[in-house]
Amino acid sequence: MPTRVLTSEQVEELVEPEGLLASLDQAHRWLAAGLAAQPAPHAFRAPGDGTADGPAVVPMASFAPGLGLFAIKVLADRPRDRDLGRPAQRSTISVYSAETGECVGLLDGRAVTRLRTAAVTALATRTLARPGARRVALLGAGALAREHAHALAHVLDLDEVRVWSRSPERGLALAQSLTASGLPAVATVDARAAVAGADVVCTLTPAEAPVLRADWLSPGTHLNAVGSPPRPEFSEVPPEVFARASLTVVDARVVALADSGNVRNAIAAGAMTAGDLVELGEVLVGDTAGRTDAADLTVFNSVGIGLQDLAAADHVLRRAADAEAGTMVRTRA
Repeated sequence: MPTRVLTSEQVEELVEPEGLLASLDQAHRWLAAGLAAQPAPHAFRAPGDGTADGPAVVPMASFAPGLGLFAIKVLADRPRDRDLGRPAQRSTISVYSAETGECVGLLDGRAVTRLRTAAVTALATRTLARPGARRVALLGAGALAREHAHALAHVLDLDEVRVWSRSPERGLALAQSLTASGLPAVATVDARAAVAGADVVCTLTPAEAPVLRADWLSPGTHLNAVGSPPRPEFSEVPPEVFARASLTVVDARVVALADSGNVRNAIAAGAMTAGDLVELGEVLVGDTAGRTDAADLTVFNSVGIGLQDLAAADHVLRRAADAEAGTMVRTRA
C-alpha cells in the first residue's frame, strides 16, 4: 500500500471546518467511552540541558479502532528558536493501518496542529460557553490566534473579537486582518480591558508566566487556556482561576497531569485536585454535566493530544483520497 504524503499547504486546502469539528467530536466521545487509546507522551530532553526552555522531542501516540488507524506524531519543541526567527515547534504525523501496520499517510504537522487545536477549542466553547455568547477576547496575536477567531466564528454569533498582544503592532495587524476577512475585530493595548466583560476568553501565548488574573474574568465567562507548550514549566493561567472555576475540562486527564503547567501549578497550589479534572469527551457523552449556571466560570485547559492529530489526519486523508491530492510514495515492492 502506498503512503500519501501531504504538505501543510495541501492540508489547509483540504480541511473542511464542519467535517473536522465532527471528527474531533467523535474522537473525544470514543476516548470517554474507552474506545480509543491515548497514553501520556514522554518528552525527551537534550542531555545536559535542564533549563525550562531547553529543546525537547515529544512522541505523541494514539490508536482509534473505530477508524482502523493508529498514529505517531513526533513534535520537536524548541522555545529558543523563536528568538532566532524560526518556528518554536515542528512536527510530522505518520498514520498507519491498524489491520496491516502499513503507513498510509505522512503529513507535515504545522497546519494539522494549528487547525485541530482551534477546532477543539471551538468544540469546547460550543459545549461549555453560556448560550448567546458573542464577545471573544484573544490574548495573543500569532497564527494560532488567527485560526481561533475563524474557528470560533463557526460556533458563535460574534459581535466583537478583541485582540491583545504583548506586541501592540502585532495585535493591531491581526485585528485589521480579521476585520478584512469579515470578523468584527478590534485591537486593545491592555489585557485587562480585552478580558473585561468578554463571554469567551482564549489565552494563546507561549508565556512562561500568567497573562491574566482571576479577578479580570466576569461571571459567566468561559476560558480556553490553549497557548502553553506541552511542558510543565510554562503556564499562562494562575492557580486562582482554577480555584474560581465551577468546572475545569481537559482534552485528556493523563496528558494534562503530565504536561500542563497550568494544571500542575494549580494542583500544587491547592487550587484544585486531580479529581476535579473532567475530560471533554465525558461532557460530550453526558457522563458529566457541563455548565449548570449562566454565572459559572468554566475552563477548558488544552494541551493537545495525539488522538486529535489522528482524527484530523484521517479527515484530511479521506478528503485527499477523494481529490487525488498529495504525493503517493511506495516504500516497498
